[in-house]
Amino acid sequence: AIPVVADSTGAFVAFFFALFWIGSPAFAFFISRSAETEDRLRISAADIHALRTIARRTWHYFETFVTAEHHNLPPDNFQESPAPVVAPRTSPTNIGVYLLSVVSARDFGWISLSDATTRIDATMSTIESMPRERGHLFNWYDTTTLKPLYPLYIS
Repeated sequence: AIPVVADSTGAFVAFFFALFWIGSPAFAFFISRSAETEDRLRISAADIHALRTIARRTWHYFETFVTAEHHNLPPDNFQESPAPVVAPRTSPTNIGVYLLSVVSARDFGWISLSDATTRIDATMSTIESMPRERGHLFNWYDTTTLKPLYPLYIS
């Protein structure tokens, strides 16, 4: 304590460390509060309908294209013209969006809990069998062979 009092720079630094230490519980409480936005969010009936339509169309994509042929992984895209073609590749981002879509489809009531868990389990089983680098998934995989696509990189 004596060196801190004798050195004005040390006292200044110690004061701010003590201030942050004493104030940290209040700060933690403040940032941990619920945003409670649902109570304040006002969405028109037309917007609700539009958002639900987009959500349903998004789910329809995954419901249609995530198949055993693709090892229960979501293809990157579907080309409609000039000829219909499903891109036989996927990424960790695509997989994550698919898994969130499964949970959302269950929340919307479009699929049962049993169907949701079956889909998630099938995808997770596939992910566990995919090649990785130090536990990390590569950025692109062929959905039919599960081999990483070149150039190999982790994003």
